[in-house]
Amino acid sequence: MGLEGIKNAITRVGRDKVCIGFDLTDEFSQLSISVGDEEPKTPSLIAGVDRLCIPTLLAKRYGESLWTYGEDAVEMSAANEAFPIDRLVERAREGRAVEVEAVDYDPVDLLALFIRKCLSRITAQTPMEKVAAIVVTVEVPDEQMIGILMRVVKTLRLKPERVFFQSHAESAYHYIMHQPPDVRAADACVCDLRSDGMHLTLFSQNIKTRPHVVIMQERHFADFLPEDLSSGKNIEGRKEKKDREFYQILYSQIEDRRVSAVFLLGDGFEGGWCTESLKYLCRGRRVFRGNNLFSKGACYGAAEKLEVSEEERNSVFLGQDKVKSNLGMRLLREGEDSYMALLDAGKNWYDTSRECELMLEDTDRLEFIVTPLNGKDVRHVPMYLKGLPLRKRRSTRIRLKLTMLSETKVSAVVTDLGFGEIFPSSGLEWETSFHMA
Repeated sequence: MGLEGIKNAITRVGRDKVCIGFDLTDEFSQLSISVGDEEPKTPSLIAGVDRLCIPTLLAKRYGESLWTYGEDAVEMSAANEAFPIDRLVERAREGRAVEVEAVDYDPVDLLALFIRKCLSRITAQTPMEKVAAIVVTVEVPDEQMIGILMRVVKTLRLKPERVFFQSHAESAYHYIMHQPPDVRAADACVCDLRSDGMHLTLFSQNIKTRPHVVIMQERHFADFLPEDLSSGKNIEGRKEKKDREFYQILYSQIEDRRVSAVFLLGDGFEGGWCTESLKYLCRGRRVFRGNNLFSKGACYGAAEKLEVSEEERNSVFLGQDKVKSNLGMRLLREGEDSYMALLDAGKNWYDTSRECELMLEDTDRLEFIVTPLNGKDVRHVPMYLKGLPLRKRRSTRIRLKLTMLSETKVSAVVTDLGFGEIFPSSGLEWETSFHMA
């Protein structure tokens, strides 16, 4: 579907939610869009040509304030008309200023400029006000990357409550969960062939739990690289060798597993070299090849943020960046002892926080309950409010703020709010952190 087709779809179902999935890597980036309940579409860069990937590149025309991106930046740089800036994600991580024609630029600002230009392909057809959710998917959404992306959101003046982040693995999970039942009937395997080798991810389901838990295992085969097998000496011999190496990797990883679907990502799988490997994969498995699984999965993930689908209602994905345990505490509610959930397992740690107000009985101690998803090895973690002013029973109101610092570590901050004019706030604050796994 081209941009004109997306425009028509948006016009036709303007009352429905519009979701955008943005796959961001240092080599190529990609946009997918969904309107209402329609399947996500990835617009081609060129009308009539199936070109889906945007080179992650900026270029500034020499002597002018004209910035281009993507294919235009590639062409202008090749013609020696502009100064190219690549490795936008890596430069943002490094944090060092980028010098362009004797002017220093903030690398995060450059990344934001690239993302804004990419989004303009969609927003030129539909106002950002119509976009209900955007998910940016990156390979590793660690604390540093999340901080960078949050700065980008602020720079672009996007509404932060509409922008979310997730890993490539979670995007693949969302994509798989929205495929026909026979595709997601058992385990799934994603082979992503990139310039740094092949990243193989296995997704397995535990259907004995409620909800079903989907876990992943990742393997990186750094020596298995994309190759140009279309020219040079001994082409057929090199293809056979590549095919044999790929088969050996696949056999070692999936032979003893019940795999229903395999996804081959990246242009490196083109060229007709994996003949025998494909024969092996197609024995009782569905095999798919393409380049837009992550951006489409991000689109599905955006829709899930707005409303949980039937496909995902009874499952939870436990990727590396997911909270692995529930956090709560026991308290009196209308005179009865009850459990209050504070943080839920299965959510991205960077999307997980909680703030609430509580009334203390006659104690200067809180007790958190950490419950892993399997329900075993429950832990009780105390937090002492040393120096809390002595007051009558139920005359101390506190604010509790919980923030995940990583997928396993949580920060707890307690503020004394006092009790109205009778017992004014002392202004005291207590902070602690502990691991949930």
